[in-house]
Amino acid sequence: SDSSAMLFYFVFLLNYCHPQPPVNLISIFIAYFSAQFTVTGPDHPIAASLGGEAVLPCHLSPRMDAQSMEVRWFRSQYSAVVHLYRDGQDQYGEQMPEYRGRTELIRDHITHGGVSLRIHNIQPSDDGQYKCFFQSNMSYEEALFELQVAGQGEAEVPGE
Repeated sequence: SDSSAMLFYFVFLLNYCHPQPPVNLISIFIAYFSAQFTVTGPDHPIAASLGGEAVLPCHLSPRMDAQSMEVRWFRSQYSAVVHLYRDGQDQYGEQMPEYRGRTELIRDHITHGGVSLRIHNIQPSDDGQYKCFFQSNMSYEEALFELQVAGQGEAEVPGE
């Protein structure tokens, strides 16, 4: 990859120009280049039914431990928080009121960079785009999802 080649070139130059390079400087560059990742989600809309539940999966590539990262699901704006995981636990202080008590972070695979958001009791307003955002102390990335809520606008006729 480009970052591996760049790291190799940097270490080569550092060794060539400075026979005994400062080890901490090399460590910083290795940490920087190895902390790069991408966030991936499904490449198709996720379907959900009114009153049901939806699971929005996303993962890091390459696979890496995300326990110490911030993981945030939000709508159109970063501040429109659907669910927030930070400092090793769920944080509900910034969550939008319409999602309170309806979200759950599934973190069975968080040590391999995989997490999912489960939304319970799907509402018509849940339809639309979501972003899954990961942030480490060195980098951040996000993936875009679409949730399609079926049954919207279908009024039930009493007595049927």
